[in-house]
Amino acid sequence: MARAKLDDNFREELKHIEQWFNVLSDPERTTALYSLLQHTTPVQIRFFVTVLQQMAQKDP
Repeated sequence: MARAKLDDNFREELKHIEQWFNVLSDPERTTALYSLLQHTTPVQIRFFVTVLQQMAQKDP
């Protein structure tokens, strides 16, 4: 994925979110992702569908 230029504050916040996400169980991760996806726009949904399809093709 292309790297977007992110400001330092956002980068730091994202790092903390990723650390939090990594300690969640699979069901908690699924619930968190589902909850966040409820707030996405149609353009974001198409983006995620494309990314997930590409990830699924790489999955052995």
